[in-house]
Amino acid sequence: MTGTTRRRFLAATAGATLGAGLFVGPATAQAGGSAVDLSKWFANTEGVSKVTDARGQSRVEVTVGAEGNGGAFAFAPAAVRIDPGTTVVWTWTGNGGTHNVVAKDGSFESEYYGASGDTFETMLDAPGVTRYACAPHEAMGMKGAVVVGDAGVTLSGPSGGEQTPEQPEETYDGWLANTGNYHELVDRRGESEVTVEVGVEGNGGPYAFAPPAMRIDPGTTVVWEWVGDESYDVVDAELGYHSDQVAGAGHRFAVEFDGDGLSTYECSEYSDEGMRGVILVGEGPTRQLSTLSYAVTGGGALVLGAPFLYGLREHVRSTR
Repeated sequence: MTGTTRRRFLAATAGATLGAGLFVGPATAQAGGSAVDLSKWFANTEGVSKVTDARGQSRVEVTVGAEGNGGAFAFAPAAVRIDPGTTVVWTWTGNGGTHNVVAKDGSFESEYYGASGDTFETMLDAPGVTRYACAPHEAMGMKGAVVVGDAGVTLSGPSGGEQTPEQPEETYDGWLANTGNYHELVDRRGESEVTVEVGVEGNGGPYAFAPPAMRIDPGTTVVWEWVGDESYDVVDAELGYHSDQVAGAGHRFAVEFDGDGLSTYECSEYSDEGMRGVILVGEGPTRQLSTLSYAVTGGGALVLGAPFLYGLREHVRSTR
């Protein structure tokens, strides 16, 4: 992708109501057979050195928003073994912004919660290993695994010892070279709407987007949601979209993309600290993005195509 020409338009579609549910990733649960190696899954997750044995309990609690991975972006315990038929209860601390719990095999998915004491629970009957994550913070290492029954697992990998995440080779012409919380391109294809949190811990303070790099399908709406305490904006100067620079959790800014292309965006105030992001649309910068509409709101429902409610503004560029 390095050295490619960014020939892009922006895309507009009216009437898309922005909600909370996300579908994440392919199926990954496994049962029986040889031991499941979790070292790659937890490669960028801090402090996972063992599987906590919680067998013998009918209900097991996992904390959501525990300290780890550069802020309150951890599950505790991250890896737990339970008996078949045990109910796992995830309990929110209220720290680290909004989180959710999504099984990579699609077997369960919570809503997004942010208040202390919020809970989500599910019962797991089948022996095996289920990997799960917080969708917006997966790239930061907010991952977990539930081992049901006697399924064998390893955490050290085939070479043994502690493993650390590799620095990504693709920095998009250096755009993300200084972005400390960038570890991988998160695949969000198959979703009509995705969320990027603004102002999470990273780059030396609350100066990060999470996830900082994602791939989406054409026609997907990206919603940036403010969670940090500083004043932020979202700007792609080349594509011509920009939010207001505001402070306050709950502010949201939405863009719907179409075509194929690449958007490199930033927070203008903290870009030099590494507060940057990338949206790879469709096949990437080999074709064109078409038009774009965007909407902003201080909170509550955000509806594209409703200018009388939320001051929808449309900018269209053409290189044809």
